[in-house]
Amino acid sequence: MNIFGYSTPRILQLVFLIISVLIILFAGINIHWALSLAIGLIPLIIASSLFIASSPYWIFISLFIFNYFIMGLTRYIPVLKGGITMDFLIIIVISSLIVNNINPKTKYNLKRINNPITFSILIWVIYCILELFNPQSVSSQAWFTGARGMSLYFIVIYILSIIIINDYKKLKVVLFIWSILTIIAFIKVYIQMNYGFDGAEKRWLYVDGGARTHIIYSGIRYFSFFNDAATFGCSMAFSFVVFLISAFGKINLKYKIYYIIVSLIALYSMFQSGTRVAMIIPFVGIASYLALSKRIKTVLIFGTFLVFIFVFFKYTSIGEANSTIRRARTAFNPNKDASYLLRKDNQVKMRTYMVNKPFGVGIGLSSGRAQKYGSYTKLSEIPTDSWLVLVWIETGVVGLCLYIGLLLFILIYCAYIIMFELKNKELRQYMMGLYGGIAGIMVSAYANEAFTQFPNGFIVYIGLAVITISPYFDKEIEEKEQKLNNSVKEIIN
Repeated sequence: MNIFGYSTPRILQLVFLIISVLIILFAGINIHWALSLAIGLIPLIIASSLFIASSPYWIFISLFIFNYFIMGLTRYIPVLKGGITMDFLIIIVISSLIVNNINPKTKYNLKRINNPITFSILIWVIYCILELFNPQSVSSQAWFTGARGMSLYFIVIYILSIIIINDYKKLKVVLFIWSILTIIAFIKVYIQMNYGFDGAEKRWLYVDGGARTHIIYSGIRYFSFFNDAATFGCSMAFSFVVFLISAFGKINLKYKIYYIIVSLIALYSMFQSGTRVAMIIPFVGIASYLALSKRIKTVLIFGTFLVFIFVFFKYTSIGEANSTIRRARTAFNPNKDASYLLRKDNQVKMRTYMVNKPFGVGIGLSSGRAQKYGSYTKLSEIPTDSWLVLVWIETGVVGLCLYIGLLLFILIYCAYIIMFELKNKELRQYMMGLYGGIAGIMVSAYANEAFTQFPNGFIVYIGLAVITISPYFDKEIEEKEQKLNNSVKEIIN
């Protein structure tokens, strides 16, 4: 048995390695964590060393999987720091890549890095580095903490993805693993809904203050093993768009059915998060798909679906007795929503304090984070509640314009690739799914910070990378089909 061409034992080996690590981490909750970790790491160090030396791709897949669980693990093991852990794993991936690239037989094609998106991201990275010299900034430590999520992860994960996901088969494995992770996230929510929260989750809710935003008048906002309900809801909306659109491509029937099921599971999970802004992601994602598809039948089917959903939430009161539907409906009437109005009011206040700060207050120094580094200003008292607002406050109007320009350029360039450079219909469908999900979650960045949170940020960067190099996959598929046709002709002759 194999999955997209990879032997089952190899995949099971990876899964076993990751599960072993997770068991050790969770065992530390009930046993002395240092002792369990010390004992467990002995065989893992040996296995991991061999693993690292053998395949950067599977190490990258491990990073991809840990990226999905890391914030949940920090809830159970407070000493575990999400950002530092991911930094360590990234270093392992890079080390494995360097070791393997020494071998002439396993050299990677670094020329693919040479593309317009790489250089556009580099411009943003350079701007963020220059923010170190912002006279408003009071802490280089704050810059390092904030710059990772704002720019460094972007360029590093994007480049690593281009180098490592170097053929079509590897891309399909990444998508398949993502679908499994989506199902696991749903299972965790199902447990929370039907069996309640565990001890670590209760501590986060009632001791750390999570209940203030997650147990509210309209009901419980479920968060699975994510950082919060907003990140979870946006992630599930992202998955819904990608797998729904992918399912309508010319793929194997069993995968078509499977991805439809995954998309519906993701949609259901999105509603359980109670995250209203997540609603925009399916609308933007499907609208993007319609623009790229160039197929009248597709436009009519999905266009009708979008109109129906919009009318249902905007102009009817059907299902109002259901708290989930009632809360989702408020997303279509923002001017009546107290939370939305408060955010708008906060932005008006921020605008006043930002007049003389064209380059912002410094990376890592917005909202409550500023006080951590000894910066007490009026701006530090106002929550940003939005990724784009955070970028504006920390990098100024100059940085915000540059950043939005970067995102728009990326969307336009990727749209051009999909519309005019891809011939294979299956590949094109996958890319339209990724594009729709990325476009949707980019737009959601206006309303919350879920865009760059784990695991969403890494998945976006990986998605952009594979869209960028998808013409190489297209050529690869064409060459394989040509070889197959030539073989058939030889047999016939």
